[in-house]
Amino acid sequence: MSHSIQRILVWPTIIRVLHLLMVATVLVLLVTGGFLQSNMIANEGLYLHLLEIWHLPAGHILAVVLVIRFILLIVSSGVASWRALIPKNIKSILHTVRFYLALARMKLPSYFAHNPFWKLLYLLMFILLSLQVFYGLLIEFSWLRSITRLDSLLGREQHSLLFIPIFSLVIAHIVTVILHDWKTETGEVSSIINGYKHFTFDAKSKKPNVEMPVTVSLDNLFIKK
Repeated sequence: MSHSIQRILVWPTIIRVLHLLMVATVLVLLVTGGFLQSNMIANEGLYLHLLEIWHLPAGHILAVVLVIRFILLIVSSGVASWRALIPKNIKSILHTVRFYLALARMKLPSYFAHNPFWKLLYLLMFILLSLQVFYGLLIEFSWLRSITRLDSLLGREQHSLLFIPIFSLVIAHIVTVILHDWKTETGEVSSIINGYKHFTFDAKSKKPNVEMPVTVSLDNLFIKK
């Protein structure tokens, strides 16, 4: 048989660790940031607790994660490179958009690593998060304000304005990932945890065939002696 189903490593360990840290810190920042700027917290002790124990440390960790991720975008190859986030197949992008508009009632186009529609949105997310971290650090550190010659008022305004687009992208990403995992056989959500997806492997080309569905037939179940 020329085809077989195999678990193939898609996401290297460094990408999975950075993704996990990014998810955790962004969620903490969105939740605490939403409370901090809502004017709902009258207790000063609780306000300082959310700010100093949760919000600021999460922002510092995210800053380090983004620096490492941008370095990988430049120096790495494969799925970690910036080249992997440049859309190349317009047809796959349009098919993915149709999948969303149809509310997941049609077939989702197959892909190896990054969702073709979300590639540029990932870059946009990196840029928005980087700006958000920069303005947050601008508010926190006077030495950064003196270097950039920007005041904290500008930092607070921009930090507040960026909340909505980042929150919207995060929610959209969570919803679409759930749809993808529901409609694909490759293991979309689990792959970012263990690094592997399931693909039909072509023995002749020795490459995963992303277009061929991952299915198990009766012939696959027979054990040849």
